[in-house]
Amino acid sequence: MIRSLLFALTTGAILISCSEAIAQSPLDTAEQRELDEQSLRVLSSSQVQAEVDFVTRTFSTDAYAQTEEGKRILKHAVDEVVYAGVVDSINRDPARPRLQWLWAPAHTASGIAIPASKVLMPNVDNVFRIFPVDNRHHYRLTAHPTGPVPTQFSLQLLPALPGEESWSKVIQEVVDTDIHAEADGSFTLTIGPEPVAGGLNRIETNENAHFILIRDTIQDWSRETPYRLELTTLDGLASNSPNDDATLARQAAQRIQQIAPRILQSKGGGIAGLPGFYQGPPNQLAAPRVREGGRWGLATSGHFRLADDEALVLTLDPIGTKYVAVQLASGWLSSLDYVHRTASLNLAQAKTNPDGTLTLVVAPKDPGVANWLDTTGLHEGTIFVRWQKLPESLDAHALGIRSVALVKVKDLDPVLPRLSPEEREAQQEARATAYSRRSAN
Repeated sequence: MIRSLLFALTTGAILISCSEAIAQSPLDTAEQRELDEQSLRVLSSSQVQAEVDFVTRTFSTDAYAQTEEGKRILKHAVDEVVYAGVVDSINRDPARPRLQWLWAPAHTASGIAIPASKVLMPNVDNVFRIFPVDNRHHYRLTAHPTGPVPTQFSLQLLPALPGEESWSKVIQEVVDTDIHAEADGSFTLTIGPEPVAGGLNRIETNENAHFILIRDTIQDWSRETPYRLELTTLDGLASNSPNDDATLARQAAQRIQQIAPRILQSKGGGIAGLPGFYQGPPNQLAAPRVREGGRWGLATSGHFRLADDEALVLTLDPIGTKYVAVQLASGWLSSLDYVHRTASLNLAQAKTNPDGTLTLVVAPKDPGVANWLDTTGLHEGTIFVRWQKLPESLDAHALGIRSVALVKVKDLDPVLPRLSPEEREAQQEARATAYSRRSAN
């Protein structure tokens, strides 16, 4: 009873904290509303809707499509990919760049229902924003903190977006520790083709540069807030007119045809320097590898296959990093409901062990443990583990993965922290409220 009361009081504090900050989302901008409205028009076009059948046929060649679960959730996965192809296509003019928030779960913004748009398991703790660049124009990006800052802020100069050819070939990377900030925490970055002496707060473009990808990594959903960003094109706007919806629809259809096969490729042969999610047997994790870009994090992946009475127990070591997170997805690499369910957990959300390690339990049914990674009822799916905000020197012998064990739920270690059904419900409600701060308007 006392434990339940304490949990309820803590949850209540989280809800109040979120409510106080809920109207301050820096993602709710006039520019974003224009992009959302345009993306929905393009999505409804006949050219894009024709690609629903293409993605369905592509995915149907995969063995997962022959399973009952794979068939049941196929439409959701297809819809995510189709809309991702749309949002990836409407903001590609480097002479008219716009800051665009994308790869997010379904949400409502300014009264508009926005579908989910995700490809290749983007980090659920990240706020992703992009803008297009080239090696002719000059840009200024200014960032202002609007509350407790993200655990990590990073930018990458890329030749393409995820799912497109050569997207993982990072040209330049800037992390928050590289950036000189003012006393109030704000900072300005300049982007252009000319090198600058010292290179401080500078991103240098070249002929292969087409996008800046920005990640605000939000570990504490109830407190941390994305930066408010302002983008200026220093050369002025080009004279030609922006693309109309019909042109964008044709481009979106082409992009969808690129993305869908690469999702299946990432299941088997691997992508972006990581092994395929389905390489090797189920219920194992590969050794962590350095992420694309080289300095901002480590990652590993795998896939689970569980019966109702089974659980996969992961014990992870933060190895001196400030951010550790695990997320689950379906066999289509399609996101689960991580807003209302614990389909992902990070250091701020999970209970750590006395030695600082983290033990998480993947299971299709609630095993009653606090650190439950909820498969949302699926018995097969994918796992992604990330370590970010690395220490200056990382022990070459550090073991980020302490153990991975398949066990019967009845045999789970009794010392693992537990939650009652009422506490679980409170945990899920607090989680959804905390996440809502991102899209609040």
